[in-house]
Amino acid sequence: MPLQNRNRKIPEATFFAAYVGPSMNPTLCEPETLEIMPYYDRPVRVGDVAFFLPPAADQPVVHRVIRVTPEGISTHGDNNTQEDAYILHPERIQGRVVAAWRGQRRRKIANGLPGRLTSRWLRWRLSLDRGLSPLLHPLYHALSHRGWSAWLLPAKFRPRVVVFHAKGQDRFQLLMGQRVIGRYDDQRQQWQIQRPFHLLVDGRALPGQQDKDRLNRQVLTERQRTINKPRTQVVLHNLVLADGSRWEIAAGDEGAAAIVSQLGCAMQLRRHSCPPEHPHHGKLCRLLVQVDAHTSVADCYVPSVAENGGSVVCILSPSEHWGGSHVNLMRLSLVFARETQARGGVLIHGALAERDGMGVILTAPGGTGKTTASNRLPAPWRSLCDDTTLVVRDPKGQYLAHPWPTWSRFHDGGPGGTWDVQGAVPLKSIFVLAQADEDRVARLSPGHAVSVLVEGVRQASMFMTPGLFKEEIHALHLGRFNNLCALARVIPTHVLHISLTGAFWQEIEKSLGATIHYARAG
Repeated sequence: MPLQNRNRKIPEATFFAAYVGPSMNPTLCEPETLEIMPYYDRPVRVGDVAFFLPPAADQPVVHRVIRVTPEGISTHGDNNTQEDAYILHPERIQGRVVAAWRGQRRRKIANGLPGRLTSRWLRWRLSLDRGLSPLLHPLYHALSHRGWSAWLLPAKFRPRVVVFHAKGQDRFQLLMGQRVIGRYDDQRQQWQIQRPFHLLVDGRALPGQQDKDRLNRQVLTERQRTINKPRTQVVLHNLVLADGSRWEIAAGDEGAAAIVSQLGCAMQLRRHSCPPEHPHHGKLCRLLVQVDAHTSVADCYVPSVAENGGSVVCILSPSEHWGGSHVNLMRLSLVFARETQARGGVLIHGALAERDGMGVILTAPGGTGKTTASNRLPAPWRSLCDDTTLVVRDPKGQYLAHPWPTWSRFHDGGPGGTWDVQGAVPLKSIFVLAQADEDRVARLSPGHAVSVLVEGVRQASMFMTPGLFKEEIHALHLGRFNNLCALARVIPTHVLHISLTGAFWQEIEKSLGATIHYARAG
C-alpha cells in the first residue's frame, strides 16, 4: 500500500508489537509489526488471532483461537503440530491481531470465520507435507549423496563453511551467498542443513575435517588475544558518540590499515599514535580490524562488544573481493551501530537536517526523494547526511542524532565523501516522506509511528544479522523494536506530504514550532 494512502485513522487504543518466531508461519512472519485491537465488549471467536499472556509466563504469545468453551479458551499456532497445553481465561487475552505491517504495506489478518477457514487450509497443507516427506526422502537423499546439483552450481554460488567467535565459542555455519543454510550442532556433533539445500551439499565433505577446524579455531583465538596486547606503535582512530561511548579503532595489518584510514577519513575521526589519557567517565570500547583472504574465517559476522568485554576483532575480506571498499566500511560502521542499539539507540534509513540547533530526520524508502529533499533545503537549514542517521540516547535519556556516511557512494570507485559523524544534534522530530501534490504535515500516534518506522530501521540494520543464531536474531529484532517504541513515545513523528516544487521546509518549521510550544506548556 503506498505510504500516502496509509494516513488513515487508527483508534487510540490500538497498540503494536513485534512478531518473532515460527509458530504462526506463514500467517505471520518475522520481523513484521502487528497491529492489535482490544476486544472491549466483543466476544472472542474461534478463528481469531489472539494476543495473550499464557499462564505462568512473562512474555505474550500470538496464536489462533481454536475453541471457546465455558471452561476457557484453547489456542494453536498455525505452524505447530499440537495445540497449546493451557486453557486461557478471557482476561488473559489482550486483543486480536487485525493487521501485520512490513515496511510500507499493511496486510489484513483473517479473524473469525475467515480465520477458521485459513487455519483449516494451513493444517491440511502441514499434514500433506508430513505425509509426502517420507515418500520423497529416498530420492532427496540419493540426489544429495551423488552431489550432481552442487557440481552444476557455479563456483561462486557454492555453499561454504565459515567459522566465527561468539559468546566465548567458535561457531560453524554453512553459507550460500549471504544466507545461512546450515549450522554445526556441537552437542549432536552433526550438521543441521535446511531443506532443500542438501541437494547442493555433499555432507561427507563437511567438517569432520579436524585439521581445518583446529586451524580456524587457532586463527580466531589468536586474533582475539591480540586486542589486549600493548599497541603503543599503532595508529589509532577515535570515535566519540553522544551516548557516552568512546571507541579506539586500530588496524592489525597493512590491508586493514588502508580500510581503517578510509573509515577515519569518511567519518572525520581524530587519529594518534598512542593511547591517549581518557577521562574517567563514559564507556571505552576497542575495535581491532584485520583482513584475511580466506572466506572460511572472514565472513559476514558483526561482533558484539558486550559479549567480548568491550574489545572485539572484526575480520574483513580484502576489498577487491567485494568489488570495492563500501561493504567493509559498512560492516565496520555496523559494529558501532550494534553497540549503540544495546544502549537504547537505533540506526535509521533517513536523511538528517539541522536548523538552529534542532535536528530532524527525513525518512522514506529508497527512491522516494530523501536526497532530493535534503538538497532542496535552503539556508539556514543544513543537510548533515542524506541516507542514514544514527540515533543515540544519552545518559539523561535525551535523543541525539549523528549523521552517518552514505556508504553506497564508495561503491565501485564512486565519489566517496566525508561526514562529521561526531557532530550530533538534538533530535526534535521525524518526518516520513510521501509524494503529494501539495505540502502538508500529519501527526502520527506513537504506535502508528512505530509501524511506519520499523522498516526503515530494519533496512539500515539488516546486515547485522548474517552469521547470528536464530535466538540472537530474535533478541536483536526485539531490542531494536523496544528502542523504537521508546523513541516514538518521546520524539514526535509526522507524515510529510511533499510536492516537487513547494516549500516543504516551511511545514517542518511550523511543526517544530508547535512541538516546542507543546513541550513548554506541558
